[in-house]
Amino acid sequence: MIAAATVSSPATPADVMGVGAAPTRVDAPLKVTGTATYTADHYPEGLAHAVLVCSPIASGRIVSIDVERTLAQPGVLGVVSHLNVSALRGAPPPAWPEQPEELLRRPDHGASLALADTIIRHAGQAVAAVIADTLANATAAARALAVDYAPDAFETSLPFLEGEATEPRTGQIPGGEKATSARGDPDQALASAPVTVHATYLSPTAHHNPIEAAATIAEWVEGKLVVHDSNQGPHVIAAALASAFDLKKEDVRVTARFVGGAFGCKLQLWPHGYIAALAARLVERPVKLVVTRPQMFTAVGHRPNLIQHLSLGAERDGTLLAIKHEAVVQTGTVDEYVEGCVGRTRTRYACPNVAVTTRLAHLNLPAGTSMRAPGKSTGSFALESAMDELAVQLAIDPIDLRLRNFAAVDPETGQPWSSTALRRCYAVGAAHFGWRPGGTRRGGREGRLLIGHGMSAGSYPRYASMATARVVLHRSGKVVVETGLAEIGTGNPTVMPQIVAEALGVRAADVELVFGTTDLPFAPQAGGSRIVASVGRAILAACAEVKAELAAQAGDQPGSDDEGAHAILLRTGAASVAGFGKWEPDGSAPLSVESNAAHFCEVAIDPDLDTIRVRRFVSAIDIGRVLSPVTARSQIIGAVTMGLGQALWEGTEIDARFGRYINTDLGEYLVPVNADIPAIEAIFVGEPDPQTGVLGAKSAGEIGMVGVAAAVANAVYDATGIRPRSLPIHVDLLMKEGLIV
Repeated sequence: MIAAATVSSPATPADVMGVGAAPTRVDAPLKVTGTATYTADHYPEGLAHAVLVCSPIASGRIVSIDVERTLAQPGVLGVVSHLNVSALRGAPPPAWPEQPEELLRRPDHGASLALADTIIRHAGQAVAAVIADTLANATAAARALAVDYAPDAFETSLPFLEGEATEPRTGQIPGGEKATSARGDPDQALASAPVTVHATYLSPTAHHNPIEAAATIAEWVEGKLVVHDSNQGPHVIAAALASAFDLKKEDVRVTARFVGGAFGCKLQLWPHGYIAALAARLVERPVKLVVTRPQMFTAVGHRPNLIQHLSLGAERDGTLLAIKHEAVVQTGTVDEYVEGCVGRTRTRYACPNVAVTTRLAHLNLPAGTSMRAPGKSTGSFALESAMDELAVQLAIDPIDLRLRNFAAVDPETGQPWSSTALRRCYAVGAAHFGWRPGGTRRGGREGRLLIGHGMSAGSYPRYASMATARVVLHRSGKVVVETGLAEIGTGNPTVMPQIVAEALGVRAADVELVFGTTDLPFAPQAGGSRIVASVGRAILAACAEVKAELAAQAGDQPGSDDEGAHAILLRTGAASVAGFGKWEPDGSAPLSVESNAAHFCEVAIDPDLDTIRVRRFVSAIDIGRVLSPVTARSQIIGAVTMGLGQALWEGTEIDARFGRYINTDLGEYLVPVNADIPAIEAIFVGEPDPQTGVLGAKSAGEIGMVGVAAAVANAVYDATGIRPRSLPIHVDLLMKEGLIV
């Protein structure tokens, strides 16, 4: 059995201070020494290996699978396919729903529909898994498995089907925002506006590509399912597996110790996790299934391809009169994932007439899913690029244009912001960057290099979910915190002890975080920048219970009001005192809460070498109180880096002849590396937000990516006079416009 992860803070002087201090990440020594273990690092006794077999066609059906010949291959223990899935489940698999949105209502998001029939819905769809005694034998046998297909017509082009796109049946985008909404009369306001901008912006399919590939180890023990899995929420995966196999949730144990990155692709149960459990039941041994890098492009979701039409209407002084934002989003033939790129448009600027619309085009492609700052990063590319176009047309400084349209309250609800330091983000970011105000281009030349400066703004809402935690204060002074969260690299082993240190008046170095398994109190998925807002509150509630119990034990003895929690415990003679905390949203939201950012970018374009390089990047960030400067800075730099990748390199290409992704490795799907990234300056300008309930902190994990692509695009325009409206920004755009020959 694989234990929960336990991480204690090293006793360094910096850790004594708790919240606001800058200790070294406490899990860093485990990772740099190779001591931290990930899912695929485990080898339970009797382990077998499973390898997926995936469809090479984009649409059609399976005619036959030659299982018998594969079973004769060296070391092969079994094959899982549609031929035996009913027997392995003990009942026929569920049928595919008639309406795509029904998948969203299933706890397993349709993972248990894998292998349910012979229909092929996209290239890369799992059609079987081969189990063998070694990975080499399983791989060889999987490659040799003979599957006969009957191909059918397919479509993978979003522009081709744009006219057939329909509104989501759920009417919502992730986070509960409306896919289509309006206030005022945007059409009339646009028609009468003195100045207008009408533009179309394109974003490609993008894939998460965490360094750790998705992996599952599954084993059946006395009718119970025991799983070690690379995921973003053990409790959520356990509920999904329980649903898939018609088990009680307590009969499924899921462990996720250290997770080597996720960015959204490990939020839910995917078919490979379900198939690994089927394989383990078939061979009656633990089975490990590691998704290969090429399979990661079809097995665990992606950021969908987007077409965005954006219109702005304004007075000649820059006051916005109307915003109209229409998005067409690629989704699969049988799912209804919605990239919520229009949501922030409703609240970003003070504007009386706003309409947003989202439509879906169902293509023969895998299901989409959340990818860091889902919707916000893509939507901000369109909105913030359009704002720059408006600033150029009016000869107004881009910062001044945004300040003229600053939303002092939430334009959608009329509620005040809980706090906002966006104006300060503009001022501080501009000062650090050396922004030259004015309504003309700021670019220039350095020798043969074309230099451009661009800026943009971003916002990210607060998400929070029910969470629980247990805190135990021991007589030795040690504090143990237990919660079932997954650590995906965001720094929870550092941040959570700092929260406890402030709440109980102890050293962060004396706090041990135990996490990563369903044996521990419930915690939500690590997604939507929600963990501190959710689990942090549960931990504070548990600490409050500890303090209440200590107060009861101390009574009215002199000095008890001034003593720390540990000192009181020592005086009472108790061995330990424990508290359990639960927090959940109560539905009341008197104030709107969001994090804010202002980004500033300098690019250098070499028309002789055909290169676009980002030379400087400054992000001024409002995340309220910064609980842990080290982890917060890491989050912003990582998010900006992903935003630069979105702007300049990342995009998945499809061979339209076969409906298959073609750049399915890290050699051809270009993610930024150290040599690509300049020095990124992250400046925190926010003040503690009393409404957040977590010591004044707001969301930090994704705000750093929102607006980055637009800042780069605006800088490229400043350097060249050519407006990029399609991501990633490649030199062929400049060649097409005649800048580079």
